[in-house]
Amino acid sequence: MKLKDVYKHILTGVGYMIPVICLGGILQSFGTMLGGATVTSNTETFAYMLYNGGSLAMSMVVPTLAAYTAYSICDRPGIAPGFVVGLLSVNKNIGFIGGIIGGLLVGYFIQFVKEKLPLPASLKSLLPLLILPIFGGLFSVLLMNYVLGPILGGLQQVLIDLFTSMTSGSKVLFGIVLGVLMGVDLGGPVTKAGTTVANGLVADGIIGPEGAKVCIGCVAPIALGIHALIEKKKYTEEEREQAVSAIILGSAQVGEGGLPFLIRDPLHVMPATIVGSAVTGAIAMYFDVGSSVMMGGFFAFPVMENVWPGAFLAIGVGVIVTMVVLHFTKKEAKEGNPFEDSDDDFEVNIE
Repeated sequence: MKLKDVYKHILTGVGYMIPVICLGGILQSFGTMLGGATVTSNTETFAYMLYNGGSLAMSMVVPTLAAYTAYSICDRPGIAPGFVVGLLSVNKNIGFIGGIIGGLLVGYFIQFVKEKLPLPASLKSLLPLLILPIFGGLFSVLLMNYVLGPILGGLQQVLIDLFTSMTSGSKVLFGIVLGVLMGVDLGGPVTKAGTTVANGLVADGIIGPEGAKVCIGCVAPIALGIHALIEKKKYTEEEREQAVSAIILGSAQVGEGGLPFLIRDPLHVMPATIVGSAVTGAIAMYFDVGSSVMMGGFFAFPVMENVWPGAFLAIGVGVIVTMVVLHFTKKEAKEGNPFEDSDDDFEVNIE
């Protein structure tokens, strides 16, 4: 097992995931734009159908990531178990981090079974269609329920409890912490810790944190997309091709639109997304930007409070700050796999 191969498998999963993010995020945003704050309660409307379809598509983002990460390792036998491990990751609220780890472990497990399982020639035709998917499915269930689920799920609950305790403190500090959480993994379990609290406060009539959440969710993808178009040498050709999509997704508050950039270069991208998102959260809370809708980005502005100048200023400044930090942290990109020529490869041989 080599680091550059692991990275290649993850990027394969990301490549298949991106169209799902695009479809789900845009449908949700269109639904919000047409249905407003009551879109989720008016279940017979066309707007709800769009929003619900987008929500279902977004729920398939992590399963798609996990399934095709596993597929990259062990071919077709990894797809079904990969979807299972991804769906369980969503069910246990551990997001794309659980999907990536689960997809890798399932893929390598199936590859190991494929190479080591002794079978008579008469049964080998059943290996890719029946035997390997069953072994992989059992492994996925055990992995998520006894290892990844308890560990990552417990971490998210700790973050939720800590963040909830801050609701009575300074609203600007609250916005900063919400931004930090959302800037860490752009839709992953750390993000969910913050957005779960913000979403819950809406039910109590407190819409400020939700307004900050809408603004923060726009910033990272927009900033990364614009920066990839401006400082082209710092991004691969594939990333530059994704830049416009990232800007569109960011405008629709689909934070996952920045994931391909973050996953490829987390050490240099994450500081920028954290700082920019924190600044956005602080500004939005200071200007009392409020939202009773949980999704939409710029499409939700017509039903939000204190959009001008609050929301525009929060997003604008957040994007600029993120790009400034990226200017200093991002290095010139290597085309292809950045680990291709690295001496940091590790090999694991299982006999």
